[in-house]
Amino acid sequence: MRVAVVGAGFGGIGTAAHLRRAGVRDITVLERGERVGGVWNHNTYPGAACDVPSHLYSFSFARNPAWGRRFAEQPEIQRYVEDTARREGVLDSVRLNTEVHSAAWDGDAAVWRIETDGGTVEAEVMVAACGQLSRPAIPELNGLEDFAGPAFHSADWRHDVDLSGKRVGVIGTGASAIQFVPAIQPHVASLTVIQRSPPWILPKLDRAYLPRHRSLFERVPAVQLAGRFGWWAMLEAAIAGFVGHERAMRPAAAAARWHLRRQVPDAVLREKLTPHYRMGCKRILLSSDWYPALSSPGVEVVTSGVARVTPDGIELDDGTTRELDVLIFGTGFKARTFVAPMDIRGRDQTLEQAWSGLPHAWHGISVPGFPNAFLVYGPNTFGGSGSAIYMLESQMRHITSAVQRLRSSGARTIEVRPEAHDEFIGELRARQADTVWATGGCSSWYVDDQGRDPTNWPGYTLEYRRRVTRADPSVYALA
Repeated sequence: MRVAVVGAGFGGIGTAAHLRRAGVRDITVLERGERVGGVWNHNTYPGAACDVPSHLYSFSFARNPAWGRRFAEQPEIQRYVEDTARREGVLDSVRLNTEVHSAAWDGDAAVWRIETDGGTVEAEVMVAACGQLSRPAIPELNGLEDFAGPAFHSADWRHDVDLSGKRVGVIGTGASAIQFVPAIQPHVASLTVIQRSPPWILPKLDRAYLPRHRSLFERVPAVQLAGRFGWWAMLEAAIAGFVGHERAMRPAAAAARWHLRRQVPDAVLREKLTPHYRMGCKRILLSSDWYPALSSPGVEVVTSGVARVTPDGIELDDGTTRELDVLIFGTGFKARTFVAPMDIRGRDQTLEQAWSGLPHAWHGISVPGFPNAFLVYGPNTFGGSGSAIYMLESQMRHITSAVQRLRSSGARTIEVRPEAHDEFIGELRARQADTVWATGGCSSWYVDDQGRDPTNWPGYTLEYRRRVTRADPSVYALA
């Protein structure tokens, strides 16, 4: 059986590794980048690092005792994905610099025909592991094309642009900005940070792992395993505050307010940086150097929106202007497009048509009308707390189970039953109504303009794992 996996980030590499361990050998991984790693290959901005502890932000089958820090930085994470692919025998199956444009189901031959810029790939099973945060979102600003200096998104960092002594403008204060702003602030002449709404921020309790720590993790694996479980259990318990138990979030909110008061003595600036929505409604961020960076001389936090971009800088909604040499967008990603720009055509329609503007799938994995096709990190599989890798591994195990059922049955297709899919979506929407993402009083990339949430899983990650452990006959039809 031939399996094609689109994407060579954590999702794609992990899926290929799980399938290989289950005896599936004919695997092709298609990756548009020049290296594996997904977002950890493409996001190379200064200060890029994970906000989940390294021992938990890694595969259960490939624990790494050699992490350099509690919260690993981008180069180390990329190397980890690449090393794992090599050790698992997956790296030789990866076709780099190969972008997928479309995929179409051929019902007569029972294969997916996948069109890439390197030719056509055929496979009985296709897994789309494109990643949710892979397409940068740049706001449509009047006059942007007229700006005289460099303008770029954090995910497409211009390493050829020397920021030393420059007047830099940053639009956005999300997960990327709180990392690269402190990294560039000491080197620039001035920094103007455009903030739409302030994030809730907790201290980042980071530390370097010394040789003795790494030696201990190597010699006594149980120590690392205990740390992994401890972080998982703590973050799992925190999910209560996201899914309807508001009181559970109060200790974290108090810690975040204390963190802000301690690091920002200036009352005017502190008011600008104080969130006025419930904690958890937007992504909670970790940083111990964001507030000090914004409190530094030469840094201005602006809460007025950008009216237009001029050749020399920006004009704000309040009529004032700021002269800038460089403009950097920390404005996140098109998180609700999932497989775009890839066009996927199933039995009777495209995936875009099936979704009708709101992505949906049975537990984020399977869509009726798309036989032998699976999603990794699909709709409603983003957790408010915990490690994305835990969720991804749950999906990888499920996909492997489905492929094994298909192989052993002698059937040509496996497809989620429409009634199972619709029952799940009905339950999902009902549960979402009580979450902080629906009731927290903010606008975020989680939720669309109509208040619909195609992003988050409204429950515990352990519950999700239990629900998707096996490809159950009551969920899937074989033909």
